[in-house]
Amino acid sequence: MSNNPALRWGLLALAVLTTAAIVAGAYNPAPHSGGDNSIYVSLAYDIAANGSYTEVFDPAGLPHSKYPPVFPTILAALVALGARTWLAMKSVAVVATLAAVAFIYLWSERRVGSWAALAVALLYGASAAVVYYSHWTLSDPVFVAFTLAAFWAFEGGRDEGSTRPPWIALAVVLAGLAYFTRSAGLPLVVALFACLALERRWRSLGVAAIALGVPALLWWLRGRGAPASYAAEFWLVDPYQPTLGTIGLLDLVPRALANLEGYITRHGPGGVIGQGANGVAFLGVAMVVATLWGWVRTARERIGLPEVFLPLYFGLILLWPIVWSGDRFALPLYPLVFLYGAVTLRDIMQRAPRFVAAPVIAVVLLALLLPAGGNWLRARQESRACARIVEADGPFGCYGPGVAAFVEAARWSGEALPDGAAVMTRKPGHFYVLSGVPSRTFPFDPTPDAQLAAADALGARYILIDEWDVLARQYVGGAVVRRPGAFCFVHAFGQPGSGGAQLIGILPADERSERRPAENEQARIAICPETYGRDPSYSSSSASSDTIPLLGALDP
Repeated sequence: MSNNPALRWGLLALAVLTTAAIVAGAYNPAPHSGGDNSIYVSLAYDIAANGSYTEVFDPAGLPHSKYPPVFPTILAALVALGARTWLAMKSVAVVATLAAVAFIYLWSERRVGSWAALAVALLYGASAAVVYYSHWTLSDPVFVAFTLAAFWAFEGGRDEGSTRPPWIALAVVLAGLAYFTRSAGLPLVVALFACLALERRWRSLGVAAIALGVPALLWWLRGRGAPASYAAEFWLVDPYQPTLGTIGLLDLVPRALANLEGYITRHGPGGVIGQGANGVAFLGVAMVVATLWGWVRTARERIGLPEVFLPLYFGLILLWPIVWSGDRFALPLYPLVFLYGAVTLRDIMQRAPRFVAAPVIAVVLLALLLPAGGNWLRARQESRACARIVEADGPFGCYGPGVAAFVEAARWSGEALPDGAAVMTRKPGHFYVLSGVPSRTFPFDPTPDAQLAAADALGARYILIDEWDVLARQYVGGAVVRRPGAFCFVHAFGQPGSGGAQLIGILPADERSERRPAENEQARIAICPETYGRDPSYSSSSASSDTIPLLGALDP
């Protein structure tokens, strides 16, 4: 740690302000296309409006037990203060990214000194994945911030003797916040317990076990038997294609090897310099070698929270389904990679002539920062182009006609469908925050029986065939073609086949025809009765407002 407070706080400010400029320059005003964004918003809405934590976006309205409550609670606090826009929701990720950079510097400074800590913090703040995830309504930046804050707090009392217990208490609180932000924080909690045991701080370990174990147990009991859980999805071959079945215990080995190759040669290095950069695989191998050397070198001198967390967390993401793999889940690892890389570089430079140290360090930094800067320039250009489209066509305007038709269908449904309606869709979270109409994902099964059984069990009378991606046409469209007499037509949006969508009604069981179309016969469905909610007065004019319709409805 620097003995010069002015230098210390000056470098900290430099790291945070530089990252702020990088993030602001690449800021994209559009909501993320993934449904998690809107599910988080709907959970925040439920906390703020109803004081509960339920799946208001789903027709069943069950208690929510998949996403831990810290991030939605932060969003709910903003909603309670009057936040109604995507910009306000996105601000949490921006602030969390800057906080993570600050804690990276403060933690790294204890390990490698002020100037190396500045390099570690700046490398993290300039990394392609960090910049990308800094402007979406996702929990990952908040999780990283709490994780790094826990590292910093746990390090805090190592040299202060009697002041150690308050620092440990702070680390326990921060680790708990990380775990209840993302379930992937479990390795952090386990690492904390392991470190307390290694230090023989049995009283602190007992208090931490109770403080974190009791709420964790209650959270587990809340989610036990829930239809959607990470534990159930973990054993699926592909959570997005449940019909492929599950894997066994021995199948975890090839899964881990496939993920290892992906993180070393693509996801990990691509999250630093950009997925399309040259030499990604080579950089990935170099990063792994440098990280391992620095980790072993550090572990020989001290076993701290990061030294235990690294293998536990990396092992966890190696075991996850391959389709989940990506730079998003590598975010908590980048500060460790850069810090242990700095340790490795320092060791090498101590064995090299002094005059080569500065040029070698400069080359290493430029090898990382230059391609990351090129990726940032491309992201900045894309975000500026998107901003112009958003201003004219609304928040989802950048995603093309398929998404635009989905958005129009949701807004139309919010005005035209009768009270108590439920719709099966591809993106239930987005559909709900845009319409206020509860929704659930349709089964990924093209058979009419599967689609009808799921809708009947839910009490849903509508299903949307959109072109957000190919899945609705593949599964829902296939079911309608096979048994058109069980469905009816409600409304069309956009141009079907060119980015359009069709809202389809599901007829009552006693009104469904069993007739299947003959070979080469075009499937035709009847027009739904008026009770299904066709509203000829609806206007499909696009709204350019950044206000989230679900949250806007809170205001009188």
